[in-house]
Amino acid sequence: MRPGRGAWHQGEHMAIKKIDHIIKTAGKPDIIIRLAKAQDMRRIQMLYAEVYGASYPIPIIVDKEKMRHAIEDNDYYWLVAECQGRVVASLVYALDLFYRNSKAFGAVVSLEFRKHNLACKMMKLVLDDITIDKNLVDLVYATTRTANHAPQRLTESLGFIKLGIFPNTHKVMDNETHCLTAYFTGRALKLRRRIPRIIPEVKPFYELVRRQIKLERARVKHVKGEYSDHKRKIPLLNFEAVTAPEFVKNRYRKSKHTSFFQHIVMPFHEPNLLLITPDQGTQVYLTYSQKDKYSVVVGGMTNEKSFAVVLESIASKVSEMDMAYVEVIIDAYSPAIQRDALDARFIPSAYFPSAKRMGGKRYDCIVFSRTFEVLDFRNVKIISLYKNFLREYLKLWRENYIELVFKAEHKYSASRSA
Repeated sequence: MRPGRGAWHQGEHMAIKKIDHIIKTAGKPDIIIRLAKAQDMRRIQMLYAEVYGASYPIPIIVDKEKMRHAIEDNDYYWLVAECQGRVVASLVYALDLFYRNSKAFGAVVSLEFRKHNLACKMMKLVLDDITIDKNLVDLVYATTRTANHAPQRLTESLGFIKLGIFPNTHKVMDNETHCLTAYFTGRALKLRRRIPRIIPEVKPFYELVRRQIKLERARVKHVKGEYSDHKRKIPLLNFEAVTAPEFVKNRYRKSKHTSFFQHIVMPFHEPNLLLITPDQGTQVYLTYSQKDKYSVVVGGMTNEKSFAVVLESIASKVSEMDMAYVEVIIDAYSPAIQRDALDARFIPSAYFPSAKRMGGKRYDCIVFSRTFEVLDFRNVKIISLYKNFLREYLKLWRENYIELVFKAEHKYSASRSA
């Protein structure tokens, strides 16, 4: 049985949250940055509606009960900026005190207040509080939108490291590519298991991260899987879908990862979908969103010998359920499992050092994803290093979805001429 997100180490406690900051503006009313209260909920929702319309997909923003829980719970820091009784900025940090991770998300600032650098000030206030003052977490990560450069510049200015991209991951108005970035404390890197064992296709992503933080060389493993020959069709498991969210969540809490699923991680996601075979030999827990057609693998158990079969079957089923995207995060020390993911056409797009905490160590992880819609990056605005991640992703995507056809044709022509 796995601990919930609120589970703490023995003796670990959460000091009382308190953040107050006043910004003086010349000739205008003060802006007060403070922790959100339950009575702010309607005004917070109005702010998101002002900026994003009715299309913002994050449940914690649109679901009042989830919002209330986050505002009142110790697992979250929800900050707002207020001016003359109006909420003009909002930002959320989710905390996992057991695994000592945090995720910053939902940053939004009213258009007329963007000149005050509110998002940066709010992020910095919480970042310092949870990593230095209270020492609650070892790392903080965020995903940034690519509609403009501002979110990427913001995290860069706070010392966040660029880790990769999520192509076509969410749909707010159109399919969006997000960037992955993280802030590492010294402790996060000190506890990190060194010398990852990765397949050659992952190496460029690792090297892009190595440019930014001091990491040793990875050990590259040339492994082949049962379905590395793409002429061999991957058989599908007969999955049935269970979409009762409370049932799925409670069942997941009592479950235990087995086999390949011991090598994956998906922080800050509670499953609301269970894919299960009729004999119950394979059970896969996912988080999925019908609104933005996004799904991620959270955990599971299986007696299937090939992870490629499991992933191909997951992809087939969620595509049938009208998902546009599915993602799995695999540790960086299991090259055979990485190969299986690639054989199932899950393409690596990000490298996340120290992402997973087990016992007294932290483990690097690799983001693999598969998209079912046409890749469209025309409206993507990303700063230079993220472009390199995108370039590597597209190279692998072409190799696995397009070049294979020409290779097969070439082999066929060669055999005919012989």
